Amino acid sequence: MAAPEQDEINEPASNMELKTFQANFRTLSQEEGIEEDTQQNPLKIICVGDYTGGVRTRGIFIKDYLGIKPTVRCHPFTCIDFYLKKVEWQKLGHSSRNLIVVQLCDIAEMERFSAMTKVFFKHSQGAMVFWGPHNPSSLAGALQWRRKIREDISLPIPCVLVTDNVTDSCSSSINWIGPGKIFESELALDQFCKDHNFENHFEITARDWVSGEKSVFGQAVNCLLDGILQSEKKEEQSCV
Repeated sequence: MAAPEQDEINEPASNMELKTFQANFRTLSQEEGIEEDTQQNPLKIICVGDYTGGVRTRGIFIKDYLGIKPTVRCHPFTCIDFYLKKVEWQKLGHSSRNLIVVQLCDIAEMERFSAMTKVFFKHSQGAMVFWGPHNPSSLAGALQWRRKIREDISLPIPCVLVTDNVTDSCSSSINWIGPGKIFESELALDQFCKDHNFENHFEITARDWVSGEKSVFGQAVNCLLDGILQSEKKEEQSCV
């Protein structure tokens, strides 16, 4: 792959994200059999969690998912960053495919202690809660974030637990499941997720911006979309 031009590297990340969003829109909307759901508001997914000990920021995973390269760290001191992506989706009970807009909101870890979280969580329809075995205390933080979501959002929303087990090239991922480790077994992890109302668990062990929606982050987003759109269908049926 050719190296990016210098102007591209220096270009503001917000402009790069907008171009990525526009490119996704143009590419997908030209495919046959896909309908644009232009009347639908963006589906808001919040990304929260304490310091994981893995990558510096969850925004890196989001940019990998969006296919933004090189990775540019923007707004390092802001409490919340927004990203948009058009996703091809087939709703349950529908034969046609639709393009839906997903809004990913990366909320800084210190905001768990802020009175503003209720404002940031407003209109959220799904949540990704991060922790990392490199910083085991972040698992307790994940539970506190999960509790915060329950308290601040009036309606229950689907949540997934995401493990950031990414390391640099000089070390290997941590084995955190097994006798004497953070979880004794996969069954213990499954029970933990069930006890705390996480829809599923996803572990990210490497950065893979090429995979996009097929990446682990993308799979977590798809899991949330399943939960969100199933809830919408139940609401529609209850109103009939």
